[in-house]
Amino acid sequence: MRTAAWLLPAYLLGVLCACTAPTPKVPPVTPSEGATSVGPFVPEARALFEGCTSMPESADSRTYLCGDVAVWMAEAKSGSLADMFTRTRKRVTGRYGKDVVEVKGELPLAGSSWPSSRFAACSRADGGTDVEGDCRAGGYATAVTATGGRLRGLGCVARGNARPLLARCLELLESVASHGNPEGDVLDPDALVLPPRLPWRTLATPRGCQLTMSTTRAGRIRCGDASFDWNVYRPARKNVTARWRSQGVAELAEALPGAGPVEEVPCRLENQPTRCARFTAPTEHGLLVVWAAAVEWEDRALFASCIFPSSEAPFPAACNGAFSLP
Repeated sequence: MRTAAWLLPAYLLGVLCACTAPTPKVPPVTPSEGATSVGPFVPEARALFEGCTSMPESADSRTYLCGDVAVWMAEAKSGSLADMFTRTRKRVTGRYGKDVVEVKGELPLAGSSWPSSRFAACSRADGGTDVEGDCRAGGYATAVTATGGRLRGLGCVARGNARPLLARCLELLESVASHGNPEGDVLDPDALVLPPRLPWRTLATPRGCQLTMSTTRAGRIRCGDASFDWNVYRPARKNVTARWRSQGVAELAEALPGAGPVEEVPCRLENQPTRCARFTAPTEHGLLVVWAAAVEWEDRALFASCIFPSSEAPFPAACNGAFSLP
């Protein structure tokens, strides 16, 4: 799988709001659901989302990076469909600005028609949304009403505005419009597993940090420019673990513009000796350091990464002590 850096802004754009009304709990997907090479998706979503990587933005939103396509979804308990659609469109216009050409209409999804925007970011801005060849990206933004009256903002970006990728966008949008999160978890702060934990220990969310994802198998803690991500699955399979590690490192390196060469260095992850991938990337706030590794023991496997400013070396509190030097 290849995920280019141009996709990351869709993940970094504004987070949609959610209110505080209670949300019914649903049983989380068990770690064993992620034991195949297609990742931690519910069985009915595995074929469609094979090769996709989940990027949690917040407790109520996700972006899925699927090669040259990125699809995102966000949910809210209240508000209007029109407002949700507007916020979804702003993710696109905020990213591509004056290069965006939009055609508003309706998109048939989940058995109904919903307000939508077909957009393209092309050098020939007067060429409409069907331009190919001179485009950075194209895709769709829409909003639907989900089960229980929840609002679901959806969008998809296809690299280069290529027709086969746009067709892939429509397949993914139909799935998330009809069935919601392909990982099976409720997108809501009330559905977070608290406190966050690995199967063998509890994790901490340091003061001033945000828990953007926490399930029985994955999580993300954000602390300003630092973040700690983890994925657990069982039963451990060496080929799956190796694939997750190589893809995860590639995703991180490509998503950070200007990333330096990846070094393989000895380290410990959860006190298990292994080799870490380590590299740096420049930002407007200074140099970021990235550590990533995978380990296996007993029937489980863990892939984790920690990103932080170089000034916080060797490892900040956000990393929860998961990484250490040998």
